[in-house]
Amino acid sequence: MTSDDLYDFAKTIVSRADFVKFVGYLNEDYQKNPGEWSNRTLDEFLGGLSGFANDMAGYYRNMGESIDVEQITWRIAAEMLLAATVYE
Repeated sequence: MTSDDLYDFAKTIVSRADFVKFVGYLNEDYQKNPGEWSNRTLDEFLGGLSGFANDMAGYYRNMGESIDVEQITWRIAAEMLLAATVYE
């Protein structure tokens, strides 16, 4: 699965089972393409996750989506993890 495929798959997540599959794919991507991840260490990844969680209302607004970031879904949880790979 390519990075673009991960983004596309994340948009389709509606269940815990989908999320579990996504996390597996995300792990595979890291194993195969660590150089494509901006945040390669746990502290960088968690910093990216924290930063995105703080700013995600603006992200979704800029993407034209009306998302209540106080009530996240499995899809949003997946997108948070995906964003954490690159968000600085």
